[in-house]
Amino acid sequence: MAQKQVRSTQPSARVFRRRRLAVLISLLVVLGLLAWAGFGIAALLRPDSAPGSVTDPSAVGAPGATTGTTEEQQSSSEPTGCLEGDVAVIASTVQSTHGPSENPVLVMSIKNQGKFDCMVDVGTSQQEFAVMSGKDRIFATSDCVQDPTDTNIVIKSGASETARFTWTRVRSAPGCKVVNSKPRPGTYGFTAKLGEISSETVKFELK
Repeated sequence: MAQKQVRSTQPSARVFRRRRLAVLISLLVVLGLLAWAGFGIAALLRPDSAPGSVTDPSAVGAPGATTGTTEEQQSSSEPTGCLEGDVAVIASTVQSTHGPSENPVLVMSIKNQGKFDCMVDVGTSQQEFAVMSGKDRIFATSDCVQDPTDTNIVIKSGASETARFTWTRVRSAPGCKVVNSKPRPGTYGFTAKLGEISSETVKFELK
């Protein structure tokens, strides 16, 4: 009696590889669809851009964008040296007319007329109080300043700092040379100077 041939029910290796390849392809397709859907949802959740568009946050002039050099940011930063034109020097006297026994009080005002707080050197190395009579140089504090110093201070935008000097009605000369003559009664001009910045001349009278 002939024996019946039993066929194996297990798939061949070739069939197994084909099935595995089909599964992998299907999985890749599904992952691709999920990724595309996720991108579309994320784009829809951004109210400031359309799906697929790119927003450049550094674009100057775009709504809500910042340039990094706004006045508000500059004013909140640490003050730096004052720029040319930021500082004004104003000369004045406490009174315009002085009796024989009254010494004039000369006033130097240093104003920050810039938009931001800034630092300026107001030390004795920079200050000068000068008195003139016409073209005749009568007195200047720079003639006899001893141990000049630098003093850096911050002056707020729109604010002023004031320095005063009482002139004892004496003459001076460069190098602090002795001058025996004394100023006579009459009209004099006072000019204040800070570094290279000079004030306008203000008039006062000695009796």
